[in-house]
Amino acid sequence: MAIPTGVLGPLEHEIMNIIWESHECSVREVVSRLPRRRAYTTVMTTLDRLYQKRIVRRKFVNRKFLYSARQSRQELEVRIARGVITRVLASSQ
Repeated sequence: MAIPTGVLGPLEHEIMNIIWESHECSVREVVSRLPRRRAYTTVMTTLDRLYQKRIVRRKFVNRKFLYSARQSRQELEVRIARGVITRVLASSQ
């Protein structure tokens, strides 16, 4: 099951795929692995938003943040699916 596009933006989805493959990486490492060139600040802001959404965790090591996934791809897919189903059921009442 893929992560619904409406829940994570396209860049968030690309970044999460990189984090799941790497297990832990810095902003610069994510920037270098993206298929399309993105500004460092854009990736940094996106990672911060993923952190605020509690999708990734971060730790400060050697003057930089290292990001890792809080959940596996499958766990996040289940979490998102439950949220979508809950919203659909709530809106139909």
